[in-house]
Amino acid sequence: MKKKLPEKNEERPLREALSAYMQRRDYTPQSSGEIARGMGIDSRQRALLRETLKLWLGQGRLLKLQKGAYALRKSAEPQPLTGRIVKTAGGKLLFLPDAAAQEQIATLLHAECPHSLTVEPRRSCGAMDGDRVRAAVRVQGSPRYRRGGKGARRPAAGDLTAVVYIDEILERGHARWVGTYRAGGRFGVMVGDGITAPELVNLVSAPEERPQPSDTIVVEPVAYPVARTAAKGRCVEVLGDAARMDVSILAIIRKYGLAEDFPVDVLAEAAALPSIVREKDIRGRMDCRKDCIITIDPESARDYDDAITLHRAGGGWQLDVHIADVAHYVRPGTALDAEAQKRGNSTYLPDRVLPMLPPKLCDGICSLRQGEDRLTALCRMSIDARGAVTHAEFAKAVIRSRRRLTYAQALDVLQGGTCGDREVDAMLREAGKLTQTLRARRMRQAALNLDMPELHVLADAEGNPTGVEFTESDAAHQLIEECMLAANEAVAHALNARALPAIYRVHEEPDPAKLHEFGVQLRSYGYNAGMLTTREQLAHAMEQVKGHPEEEPLKVALLRCMMRARYSPDPLGHYGLAKGDYCHFTSPIRRYADLVVHRAFLRLAGDASAPLSPRGRLEGVSAHISETERTSAAAETEADRLMLARYLERECTSRQPRVWDGIITACWPQGITVDIPQLRGGVKGYISRGALPGNTHWFYESHTASWRASDGRSMQPGQALKLIPTAVDEASGFVDFKPVER
Repeated sequence: MKKKLPEKNEERPLREALSAYMQRRDYTPQSSGEIARGMGIDSRQRALLRETLKLWLGQGRLLKLQKGAYALRKSAEPQPLTGRIVKTAGGKLLFLPDAAAQEQIATLLHAECPHSLTVEPRRSCGAMDGDRVRAAVRVQGSPRYRRGGKGARRPAAGDLTAVVYIDEILERGHARWVGTYRAGGRFGVMVGDGITAPELVNLVSAPEERPQPSDTIVVEPVAYPVARTAAKGRCVEVLGDAARMDVSILAIIRKYGLAEDFPVDVLAEAAALPSIVREKDIRGRMDCRKDCIITIDPESARDYDDAITLHRAGGGWQLDVHIADVAHYVRPGTALDAEAQKRGNSTYLPDRVLPMLPPKLCDGICSLRQGEDRLTALCRMSIDARGAVTHAEFAKAVIRSRRRLTYAQALDVLQGGTCGDREVDAMLREAGKLTQTLRARRMRQAALNLDMPELHVLADAEGNPTGVEFTESDAAHQLIEECMLAANEAVAHALNARALPAIYRVHEEPDPAKLHEFGVQLRSYGYNAGMLTTREQLAHAMEQVKGHPEEEPLKVALLRCMMRARYSPDPLGHYGLAKGDYCHFTSPIRRYADLVVHRAFLRLAGDASAPLSPRGRLEGVSAHISETERTSAAAETEADRLMLARYLERECTSRQPRVWDGIITACWPQGITVDIPQLRGGVKGYISRGALPGNTHWFYESHTASWRASDGRSMQPGQALKLIPTAVDEASGFVDFKPVER
């Protein structure tokens, strides 16, 4: 006999209440009994609840997970999700959801939202690298339990996957395509890299300047490649022979849409600014012109935006960090401000700098030049003997830098030399003691030490590579780094404490799955990595690696596990630096985020009437400058790798090529992959089986994944080798090496 259900007029209220309950932000998958208790349903209505759950399950509105738990199969609509498309070197399309979209997807998955989601080509709507898109996301279970049958199981919440459907392309990521001209068709074709430009673009008209085969050209899109429709474009610029280094750098500038020249109105505003500090600019500022203030920068630097002075105070120190007061000259609503925001940051390429601000500011009135009066934002900190900032105060100031030192000059003083000024020498040595104290405190707080030598490719007057040099993170570099970190943290903490709207530098926790993979890699090198579930465990594991040959490749591997730091109006903390409050305050000449922080800083400095940016605007600015930072970083990385590839290409034909220290990362039947720690991942190293040392027979041993020789020698992962380059593939980044005979 069928059980009698409650009257139909009870169904609608219960179903509406059930839908609202399961859509709550704090809802986690629950069984029918748990749902009944959570909703406060009495025993008389539980039968209707079970019938409703069964009905919705059959309609596909629900997912039934392990232990009989139910979750809504939600759709991301009616609120559409927005984000950015990234195409990897392997051709995979990834959807990077915006912050708001991440929250929605996390709700759909009943778990943390992945940093990126794969997009199938058939669901991409023709989206390309860099495009901003509107997407719909549907949640489904993994294939294993969708198939049913033997071995199938009900999914746990973590088994749910998000399927992305691109609905609309909101903004194209690349307004121009850059590639190589080839003859073909009526007007020729452009061959692109398949990432930032389609692999093949048919030209729709003859270029005004007839390019030669293999010339680099810039094309304006006419038709985008969708489904089987070929890309079409119009050639708007012929850059020249791709073999020339200056042409290659110019191609990178065009590819990433970087601005070379400033608009006329921006230059006019800059020209109208004073070239010297005037008396009226000094009024109301703390006069620090008699203090022993110094700048420390690279020898090639032209703009100096930070300066320091310090002295002993009680059992600790008083540290003054002066930062160029760019906000005094670049006001909101001006053309200068709009252009600075648009650029977001300066971009540093091997043969040129694309500055955020015109030279009149970045090289002139805002640069803290030796012996010249300059306006600054002052962060004065009292620091105790253990490196804790016990008090911070903020002010607008005017300074006159006593000495402009290079890192090499500062290091010489720290090592016992002199710069010719006894007061500066004494202050620098005291700063060295403070640096050690601040750094030790950061390490105690489990900050990650990922310092590595920086590689610089040297070039001649034509921009052609001639050699390489390495910059170590020595005591002089660490001195400035620790002082700037302390100021950034002090300002961020004060802004957060007073709830002043600003932009913070945030670095979220890494994906646990990626850390697990990194732990496996550590263990393959013989280290006791532990679970790596906390930053303390990670810092301890990296301390074990210190000083070993594999230290640098493992640091690079860890960096790849990390989330990319970004800007946000929310103080979410900085994982890598182990800081709860952190912002960028110390480089307003080259970062727009710092300029925004300086405007909020005016309130800290006592200017109660200083205007504050609305939070809604800061959200948009944060997203934009995070994007411009990524674009600049991609352009800088590509340019550096190109310079390095050209240098190694030259070394391949040299009679005395440079010998590199390499480490075997994997062995395969076809050959061996190697890492060159000094090159910081700039190349992918490979040794073919034919390049193995001669005078013996080599064979691949599959059960040990290593190469063995008849004379007893071996090649296996983790082994150090001396290598020289033999061939370079610029497009792929692969470099063929051969071991130096031992």
